[in-house]
Amino acid sequence: MKALHLTAPNKLEVVEKEIPKPGKGQVLVKMAFSPINPSDLAFLTGVYGIQKPFPTVPGFEGSGTVVESGGGLYANYLKGKKVACAASDKLDGPWAEYMLTDATKCVALAKGVPMEQGAMSFVNPLTALDFIKIAKADGCDALVMTAAASSLSKMVHHLAEQEGLAFGGVVRREEQVEKLKGWNVDFVVNSEKEGWRDELKQWAGSFKKVLLPDAIGGGKVPSKVLSCLPPKSKMLIYGSMNQEDPGAYVPRDFIFYEYEITGYWLSKTAAKKSFVQAMADTRKVQKMLSSGFENDIQATFDLNAFGKAIETYASGMSKGKVLFDLSK
Repeated sequence: MKALHLTAPNKLEVVEKEIPKPGKGQVLVKMAFSPINPSDLAFLTGVYGIQKPFPTVPGFEGSGTVVESGGGLYANYLKGKKVACAASDKLDGPWAEYMLTDATKCVALAKGVPMEQGAMSFVNPLTALDFIKIAKADGCDALVMTAAASSLSKMVHHLAEQEGLAFGGVVRREEQVEKLKGWNVDFVVNSEKEGWRDELKQWAGSFKKVLLPDAIGGGKVPSKVLSCLPPKSKMLIYGSMNQEDPGAYVPRDFIFYEYEITGYWLSKTAAKKSFVQAMADTRKVQKMLSSGFENDIQATFDLNAFGKAIETYASGMSKGKVLFDLSK
């Protein structure tokens, strides 16, 4: 089979390798599509929380057809089915024509879900579901997201509407402002324009508590956004798009406004869920995808064009997902 090999940080090559055989509880998936996510970019550079021995096949999620079962009730059930699938932490990923993974990392695609959309059933949707669950559990009545023109933000907004939570976005370009207005968000502001903090503070002031999922990490914007939110609001850091030192957080804000900052990592959260809980979440995602909600896709590429694919996504994440087409 053809596969992408990561041989060292940022060193990729296309190789021919033997198709793996599944053991008990495992399945072999003939891959159809696999997206590039921010977590993939971090994995390629060697700074992600999960690392695998070199050489390894990258990627964390995708879609395809189960062509072989290694045995076991659920693995046998999946044979012949179109599935959304996630990579095992101990095995190669999906940037290849075939992927071996645990059967429990797969879910049969609902009728009407295209393979392209099914390939994005795990990372963004499950993260979005968790953000909504965290917001509700913490008593938040609104969310504000930085880097809010992303596919993940679109999904969080979609779910927030269903749950009766307000949604605000912070972006840094006017075309992104117009994009979010097209989603009918409750509020959007451009952090590159004068007076944006006053606008955000006025809007956020009408809520009792706000959850701030932050994808930026470094620089001054995250701390400035947090300072505009009502008391006891929480920042949930899930990304580090900006590698600069974070801007100064004002101690008195934490004393008098009781702000909270914590981290979020999907892999850790998912590991705590039972199989039944995980299946319930993925089924909810499947229902959403089959009822009209779709992720934006800006381009698809063959594995041989991996350099162009990664460059396209890294330079324009807000334009939509980039997928590897592994079906050819």
